[in-house]
Amino acid sequence: MLHAKKLVLLFGCLPLLACQQPSSVDRVAPAPLVEQIDPQTDPVKAVRAHQQQQSMTLADVGQLRAEVLKLTVDKSADNVQQCLVLGLGHKSCGGPSEYIAVSTKGRDEGALLKKISAYNQAVEAENMRKGMMSDCSVVMKPQVQLNNGQCELVKELTQ
Repeated sequence: MLHAKKLVLLFGCLPLLACQQPSSVDRVAPAPLVEQIDPQTDPVKAVRAHQQQQSMTLADVGQLRAEVLKLTVDKSADNVQQCLVLGLGHKSCGGPSEYIAVSTKGRDEGALLKKISAYNQAVEAENMRKGMMSDCSVVMKPQVQLNNGQCELVKELTQ
């Protein structure tokens, strides 16, 4: 009987642990892409290094975003079950910066999710590395509908 109570207690707590989001303390900012240069001793070299670092990382994130958008441009579907709403990007306070409608018809869903995850992680790493801040507003996940054979997000009515 005591053993059964321990199991119930253990398994009753597992869902709570699984739902916990990692805190910002657990996250480690990525290392800079170029060596830090003291702007006091060499301001010109420091500015050039900063510009180089910015251009390299923005290009990588931009390229990943272009690849994701290219993979998701065809939104045709036979039924609404082939439509997904996926978070895209990352806000500094947490959560996606936007949502997109995606069709899984004729696609490798795993590869698509992997590419979106890579993009989201790259944006999060950039936000952390640059110390970016956001408005911390919550972007609500919209519903998806099938309209004339196309997956699309349901627009909320504003009052």
